[in-house]
Amino acid sequence: MAGAQSVRPHSQEGEQTSDFQSRPLHDGRLWVHVHSSKRYKSSTLDLFLPTVLQPHRATGLALISRLLERGTQSYPSLQQLNRHTDLLYGAHYFAATQRHGAFQTLRLHFSALDDRYLPRSEALLHKGARLLSDALHRPHAPTGVFDPDWVEQEKTGLLNTLAASLADRSNRAQRRCLQIMCASEPYRLSADGEEVEIKAFDERTLTALLRDHLEQGVGHLYVCGDIDVDRACKLGEQFPPRSDVARKLCVGTEHTDRPARQVVEFGEASQGRLIVGHRSGIHLAHGDYPALLLLNLILGGDIYGRLYRRVREQEGLCYHIASYVEPMAGFLFVEAGIEAIHLQRVLNHIVDELHTLASQGPTSEELDNARRISLHRLEGAADHRDALIHFDLLRRLAAAPVDRLRLVEEVRQVRVESVRDVARHIVRDTAYLLAPGLTESAGGGV
Repeated sequence: MAGAQSVRPHSQEGEQTSDFQSRPLHDGRLWVHVHSSKRYKSSTLDLFLPTVLQPHRATGLALISRLLERGTQSYPSLQQLNRHTDLLYGAHYFAATQRHGAFQTLRLHFSALDDRYLPRSEALLHKGARLLSDALHRPHAPTGVFDPDWVEQEKTGLLNTLAASLADRSNRAQRRCLQIMCASEPYRLSADGEEVEIKAFDERTLTALLRDHLEQGVGHLYVCGDIDVDRACKLGEQFPPRSDVARKLCVGTEHTDRPARQVVEFGEASQGRLIVGHRSGIHLAHGDYPALLLLNLILGGDIYGRLYRRVREQEGLCYHIASYVEPMAGFLFVEAGIEAIHLQRVLNHIVDELHTLASQGPTSEELDNARRISLHRLEGAADHRDALIHFDLLRRLAAAPVDRLRLVEEVRQVRVESVRDVARHIVRDTAYLLAPGLTESAGGGV
């Protein structure tokens, strides 16, 4: 494939992809990934500590991320921490939990002006690495555990965050569909945790959970800016190894022959929120993933998709309709804002379009349009560090032997027959509708 760079296998010497040069530290328990470029005026550090999403634990890690933002032993208050980053020429620091498929990652981020733009070298990335390391390994714990007042404050803060998220009816519908569709899989869980689990945590349980999390699996440190690999690895050496054994995190999806389910729940909403979840068995590491990307764009991943033209423009049955892919699990979702009385007609149109794609495939014009959009997005990611980091972390968690430019070349080679064959693998699992009504919850199955 001309122009493509395949991923070199993992080794103790490291690997090279189209976007990152990587090296292992601490016998592979921490990987340092370097995107060396002078196109940015700032340099960034992003540390990701992944684990499989688990009940209770996910809520605890969400609380921990909030506590890590408030201070360290060296800077034991938010005011002191902010003053420190201000003195680093307005550097930015945050901690958060994020979801990547079935994984929850504890992420610590530091960004600062590149030394090229300072009057003299200040080694800001070195100071940033020290801050991230201190936040993880020397957090503010005046009696050996997290400050109990901070813990209570952040428990209230997380409750408010979850309430605000569920007040968005689209978010609520997406979350409920996953909870029903993946009732025994980690995909059902949120990286922000669950409201009912928050009260079970205190300063001691959270301190113990942080220590346990630091012993889990493999960490990934992404360094982006005007820096070479050797200097970046020096930054990585500030982070102690996580465990004696680098454990591999593996997650699969269910293979089920159960009938498709249809669930309707009622709540406060101005219009119905429909989420239809499908399983394809084609994830980021699968050879047919490029064809799934294009099928999604043809179906509803773009304003010119089949569903938008048919359901919105021709039939007038929805306010909006779109589709998207969950790359780690190979799920295909269709979401729409509809009136509840149109539910069955909208579902029938979704079935019809997928059936047509499975029997006839897309037109050459549809495939060319989808390919152009996909290539624009993949190639445009080179200008956005967060997009590069996100894709690289996803492929590592999915054990996908393809990098971004290799995926570009594979997208170029997708044929009509490939999209048709992928459509034949797509099976509806759950159709969920959050409908306006006074009854908070009601359901039925089909």
